[in-house]
Amino acid sequence: MFTVSLIEPQIPPNTGNIGRLCGATNTRLEIVGKIGFKMTDRYLKRAGLDYWEHINWEYFEDLEAYMQNLDPIKIHLLTTKSKVHYTDHTFYPGDFLLFGSETKGIDASYLKKYYDRCCTIPMHNKNIRSLNLSNSVSIVLYEALRQTNQL
Repeated sequence: MFTVSLIEPQIPPNTGNIGRLCGATNTRLEIVGKIGFKMTDRYLKRAGLDYWEHINWEYFEDLEAYMQNLDPIKIHLLTTKSKVHYTDHTFYPGDFLLFGSETKGIDASYLKKYYDRCCTIPMHNKNIRSLNLSNSVSIVLYEALRQTNQL
């Protein structure tokens, strides 16, 4: 099983869509740090529908403690600030796919500390800064599932 880690997500419908995706793929979802909404937000619930009770998820308030407890060999940090494509990473069951907030991404200190664990989704139009968070999670998670024959 993979774990999708959302670091300080800000937009409730994105988190709800990702929750539904994680439920559908039996992927654990971990929501970490200061989030930009309440977990009772109606848009979060609407995007996740009535699936929250079927999703393996947990909230971790302390981002620093969370990051310190991760095994660096098992993490993949998704960022627009990497030149390495996500398809060049090899994924293994038990890996953590880390995604930053929609507004700030993953803090630069973590990108620097784990630079060899960073990867990106390539975009050919230089006028587009980033993809939607829930779309990004879908793209990378399905590649990880494909690589590990879990589809």
